[in-house]
Amino acid sequence: MVLRISPVKSLILVAFVLSVFGILSNYSDYYTLKNYSVHREKDEHFRKHNNSQLKDTPASNKGKEEEQNKVETLMKKELLDENSLLFHPFDNACQFPIVNIYAEDIKVWRYSERLRTMKCTADKPLASQDIEGYLYIHPHLANYPNKTEDNECYIDIIEGGLRDPITNKGKNDYRVVKSFNAAPNKRILVNANAFVVRCRNKTSNEMVWRKPFPGIYSDEFQKNTIREVSDLYSYDNYAVESRVSLYKKKTVQPLRYSVDGLGFDSTSRSMFYRQLPRTVETMKRIGYHVLYGYTKVGDNSMVNLAPIFVGDVPEALAENKLDASGDINAEWILPTKKKLDPTNLRFLWQHMKEKYGCKTMFNEDISTNFFGLFTYPREEFLPGFIRAPADHYFRAYYLAVYENWRYGPCRNGEQVQKEFVDLWQRFAHQHKDICHFAFTFITTLTHEDGMLLELLDEHISARLERLHDTGALDNTLSLILGDHGNRIGLVQYSYTGRIEERMPLMAIRLPSSFRRRFPEQYANFLANKYKLTSNFDIHQTLTDIVEMNFEIGRTRNGRGISLFDKISANRTCFEASIPENFCTCQQNVKNVTNPVNKLRMKPAVHIRANALASAKQWILEKKLTNCMDPGKLKIHNEYDTLAINKFARHGLRNKANLTRNAEIMSMPDKYDFLNHHVHITGLIENRYKTELLFRIDNYLHTDDFRVAFEPAVEHYEGPAHCSDKRSLIDLCSCLFKYDSSGNTVSPYPNI
Repeated sequence: MVLRISPVKSLILVAFVLSVFGILSNYSDYYTLKNYSVHREKDEHFRKHNNSQLKDTPASNKGKEEEQNKVETLMKKELLDENSLLFHPFDNACQFPIVNIYAEDIKVWRYSERLRTMKCTADKPLASQDIEGYLYIHPHLANYPNKTEDNECYIDIIEGGLRDPITNKGKNDYRVVKSFNAAPNKRILVNANAFVVRCRNKTSNEMVWRKPFPGIYSDEFQKNTIREVSDLYSYDNYAVESRVSLYKKKTVQPLRYSVDGLGFDSTSRSMFYRQLPRTVETMKRIGYHVLYGYTKVGDNSMVNLAPIFVGDVPEALAENKLDASGDINAEWILPTKKKLDPTNLRFLWQHMKEKYGCKTMFNEDISTNFFGLFTYPREEFLPGFIRAPADHYFRAYYLAVYENWRYGPCRNGEQVQKEFVDLWQRFAHQHKDICHFAFTFITTLTHEDGMLLELLDEHISARLERLHDTGALDNTLSLILGDHGNRIGLVQYSYTGRIEERMPLMAIRLPSSFRRRFPEQYANFLANKYKLTSNFDIHQTLTDIVEMNFEIGRTRNGRGISLFDKISANRTCFEASIPENFCTCQQNVKNVTNPVNKLRMKPAVHIRANALASAKQWILEKKLTNCMDPGKLKIHNEYDTLAINKFARHGLRNKANLTRNAEIMSMPDKYDFLNHHVHITGLIENRYKTELLFRIDNYLHTDDFRVAFEPAVEHYEGPAHCSDKRSLIDLCSCLFKYDSSGNTVSPYPNI
């Protein structure tokens, strides 16, 4: 008998089959790499079976490699829920603090003040640069609606900012190497890294306007030249669509990943969240991950950036590892009295250029001609590079910007730091299909007062949106980082300020294909977000990207552990090359009688009662009452009380002076905040006994108690398919997504 199905029923049947496959696909998304071992046996069989088939296939080597890659990808692929915790920070031996970004003790220093915009003094620009870096000269309508006929402008291409190896001078000088008459009202490509537009009045011959601009020269054209280009790419002068562009060769994405970094001086993770809320939300949406346990290894910018971008400096390794106190020697990180030649530093971007032919950029906002990364202090470095450390090095541009000017937010009637950010964005955009390594470092908004960083919030957010929308982040590891927290302003003296100074921002977005291509390494990366990490770990991570080597068990040279490898939960600051005075691993201070300013430690019954009330309030705020009834929570008698060590609390810069160390240890305790680790038992779904570890942040001056991070699951007696969840939120989510047999059910509405 032949079964006949109408066309309509056929479509319904096809739709049903597709929906089944869709459900299966969605179901697989709930697996995590923690289940990897469960499927190992099946995967091993799959690998052997497919390898035997590949050996018998008469394909080219390239075909074999492609097929093998597909097999490996299928074998290892376990889709992650990005919102779940693969590792809980409370499982670390190092209990680093996670501070409130609006902590009470920083309000007195005005660091929670808001400054979203700033009006600069009016200026009448005679030239401007668009978002792609093209120059427009418009000298006639600066006084609109009045028209000026007497102005003419010139383009001076400048170079310099390098040290003469004989005289050791030149770092602070630049020179004009070429000059051009600037045609007005044209779109001009200036193929140089730096140039100055100057305009004069033809009648009086007086200079009426001057401004430096950054450029990004292209190898496609002769360097230090200018070209007029069309305003439109897709239309001719009759507004007719150009069809020639339809036949342009499609751009091929480079085989290598690129690296792009945007750094801010004196910027901690919590300060960045406090001052740049729109940027933070954009970063979250487009895939950045923040390292919560990231801690600096040294005091100032150089000693914290060199371990990231250089790694081990030979002169540092020649020093003793330990100082007089038996702790990490600061000289072993970066020598401070050797007058190192910065030209000899082996930056990762130079290695990437020399070995793989990638383009490089070092874009540093120097703030004054005296300063500059790796060019001062004079006893630490020789004054400047002999040759440019990157293809695109902008010291000459910044020398022109800061000539006869004390830095601030405004220059030439505009917020000048926006131009520095635009240069970062422009390089990343122009090189999105070209292998590159770029680093931009902005000093002048945040060095003294982090509050001013908020002026860039909308601007950075918009530039990130553009990079994401144009695909400029697809093939790039993108870093947004701080060198350290604020170490100059008064906020450093507060308890939260001491922590912020030691825990700078480190946010990373991996290339879009990384998760799919390297699932095990990606899982390690997600777990390491909540572990103790330092600058040397970032160097090892970037080295993996530069070398495109992510093999498990690969040979590792130098200090640090890549974020793509497993980092031990038992790691100490000493093992991470973090001196004790910068270490924020908290100590148990439960037996301290006077934590701060003659305030006595509250009785245990008071602490437990307030901690329990805070836990109940947290469950209500997170809308988890359908999962756990806050009214049935019970707190255990035992708890720990944690605070940072005295060297960190009192802001010690170096432990080499034993007398000073002893003075610090004899000082009164100043624990304005305490972290209480309390154990609380409750019932999930009113039947599954669950023991939780809560961290309660206690501000002693107001006796305020708050939950500082989602609680860790210490013991759980429910269905086994959710037993690997370490967070209460993940546990509740799992139980409401699956039934007791592990089958998908309606998702929990409040998670």
